[in-house]
Amino acid sequence: MKSNLPTTIWSIVAFLALLLLFTHNVSAKDISSRHSKKKKSSHKPTHEKVIFLNFSDKPLPLYWVDPDEGPQHVVDVLPYEPYKEKTMSGHTFQYTISEETTNYTVESTSKQSQEMYLEEADRELIPQVYVLGSQLKEDPEFASKRVVCETTKGDIRMDIHPFWSPLGAARFLELVHAETRYFDGCALNRVVPNFLTQFGIGEDFEQRTFYREETIPDDPVWVPPIAFEPGFLSFAGSGDHSRSNEIFIVMPNTPKGQLEYFGKNQWETPFGFVLKEDLEVVGSFHSYGDMPPWGKGPEPHKIYEEGGYDTYLAQDFPDLDYMVGCAIVPDDKLRDEAFMALPYKEIAKIVLGEQEEL
Repeated sequence: MKSNLPTTIWSIVAFLALLLLFTHNVSAKDISSRHSKKKKSSHKPTHEKVIFLNFSDKPLPLYWVDPDEGPQHVVDVLPYEPYKEKTMSGHTFQYTISEETTNYTVESTSKQSQEMYLEEADRELIPQVYVLGSQLKEDPEFASKRVVCETTKGDIRMDIHPFWSPLGAARFLELVHAETRYFDGCALNRVVPNFLTQFGIGEDFEQRTFYREETIPDDPVWVPPIAFEPGFLSFAGSGDHSRSNEIFIVMPNTPKGQLEYFGKNQWETPFGFVLKEDLEVVGSFHSYGDMPPWGKGPEPHKIYEEGGYDTYLAQDFPDLDYMVGCAIVPDDKLRDEAFMALPYKEIAKIVLGEQEEL
C-alpha cells in the first residue's frame, strides 16, 4: 500500500499556518478594539449634581436612560418642587409631555472623577438645572406662567419666565401654588416710590418661619444680563445663595440709574414682571417710607416675630396694603382670552375652589 504520510504532513502544516494567521488577526483586532476603547474613554466620567424643575401643572415622570435596558423610571417630578439628584456626567435623563420626548445628557462640569468618594465630591459640586414642561424657548409667546393676584388696591397680573431664572421662578410658583398659598394676606411691607415694593414675610407665622430658612442657590446671570424695567420681579437677598421668600417689584417711574443698578448683586436675577397695564395699581400702594435706617417704614425683623401682624403691623401701620391672594393660571387656559380676562376672584373660584368671597 502506498503511504499518504507526506500528504498528511502538508495538511497539518497548512492547518497550523491557517491557525497562526487566524490567531494573528484576532489578536490584532483585539488590540485595535482595546485601543479604540481607550480612545473613547479618555474623558473619564465626573460626579455631578442635577436639579430638575417641573413647570407644568401636573407631575412629570422622569426616566434615566440605561444604555442597555432603556428608560428606567426614577421619580415623578412634582410641579415647582426641585428634584435633586447625584449622578455622573454622560448620564441621560428623559421625560415626555404632550407626546414629545426630551432627553437631557449631563455635562461634565466638575473636576471630581468617578474614583473619588461621593461625599468628598459633593461639597464642591455646582448643580446643573434642567427645566421640564411646556414653557419652551421655541414658543416665546407661551414660554411663561401667568399668575394673577388680588391686592387691597386691585388686581395685578404677572408673567413668570422659567428660563430667565429657573430656581427663582420655581420658588415663587411653589409659594403661590394652591397647596401652599403663602402670599394670602401677605403685607406689602416696603413700599418706596420710584424704587421698589417688597413683600414676602407671610401672614402665617409657621410658614414665614419655615421658608425664611429655606434658601435656594443663585441662578446663573444671563450674558448679557437681562436689563431691569418697571414692573420686573426679583428676589431680595442679603448675600450669595440667600434667596428664600422675599420678593420685590420695580416701581413705575424708577430712574434709569437705579434700573441699571438692579441686578448688580448675584442674587438679583429677574424671574418675571407685572404687566404694564397693571403698574398703576403697583404705583398706588401705600408707602410709609423705606425700612430703617433709610426711613420710618416697618422693620422686617419685627414682622417675622410671632404677633408681627396682629400686634406690630396692625397697630403701627394701619394703612398698609396687602396681597389678598394669588393663583396660577393653568397651562391649558393661557390661550383662552375670556379666561385670561377674568378677575382674580373668578379665577380663584375655578383654580383654587373658592366658593365664597375672599
